[in-house]
Amino acid sequence: MTACGSDSESKETKSDDHNKTETVKEQKKEKSDVYFEDDVLKIDMATIKLTGSEVIPPDSSEDKSTLIISYEFTNDSDDVLQPFDVFLACFELTQETDVAVIDLDVSMADFPEKYNEMKEMASTDIKPGATVKAEMDYAIDDTTEPVKMTATQGVAGDKLGTKHIILNNRF
Repeated sequence: MTACGSDSESKETKSDDHNKTETVKEQKKEKSDVYFEDDVLKIDMATIKLTGSEVIPPDSSEDKSTLIISYEFTNDSDDVLQPFDVFLACFELTQETDVAVIDLDVSMADFPEKYNEMKEMASTDIKPGATVKAEMDYAIDDTTEPVKMTATQGVAGDKLGTKHIILNNRF
C-alpha cells in the first residue's frame, strides 16, 4: 500500500518534554498533501490522527507488556479500507536497547474492555469518507525506553517523520 507525494523541502525538528515529533519533509501545499506532523499522518488514501497511548502489563496471552495506540482513521480514498492495514503499511515501531534496535511486533494480549470497539473497528472495512476510532497494539520488551514511530507514505514509501513515545506518559 503506497501513496504518491509531491515535491518536498526540509523542515526543522519540533519537540516537547515528553514526546517528540520530527518532521523529515514538509510537502508543498497542494490538494494531495502528504505529511506526518502534530500527531497526524496524511497520505493520499487516508488520514490517521494519533489520540493516545497506554501500556498494559503482560497477561496469559502475551509474555511482554503491550503498547496500545489509539487513533482516528479517515478513509480519504474511493475504496473501502481497513485501518489496521493502513496503519501497518505506514508506521514502523522500534525500540532501542543497549545493544540493538528492535522492530516491534503486534501484540496478542487480552485488552481492557474499553478497547473492544476500537479493536473491532481496526479490522472493519471502512467506507470512503468515513471516520472511526481504532487502536493498534505492539508487544514491548522494555517499559522504560521510548518507542520510536517512523511514518512513511506506505510500504517502501518516502519517510515522512518520526515520533518518540515516552512510555511512562500518554501523548
